[in-house]
Amino acid sequence: MSVGERSPLRSDRRPIEIEEDDTYLPPRNAVHPSEQGKWTRIFYLTLLWLFIILVVSLTVWGIKYYS
Repeated sequence: MSVGERSPLRSDRRPIEIEEDDTYLPPRNAVHPSEQGKWTRIFYLTLLWLFIILVVSLTVWGIKYYS
């Protein structure tokens, strides 16, 4: 390798430009989004309502039978 055939320094190199293909596909999670967040929210709301119903039921039962 002679002096004239040296490769350029890293600081002088330009980044390689990536051209988009016609066959570009988006990420899978963009096409098929996860429903995990939706089901988690439904699960916690169900637990909350069951707890509220339990508290109200026990309160009514306690007032009805022990007063």
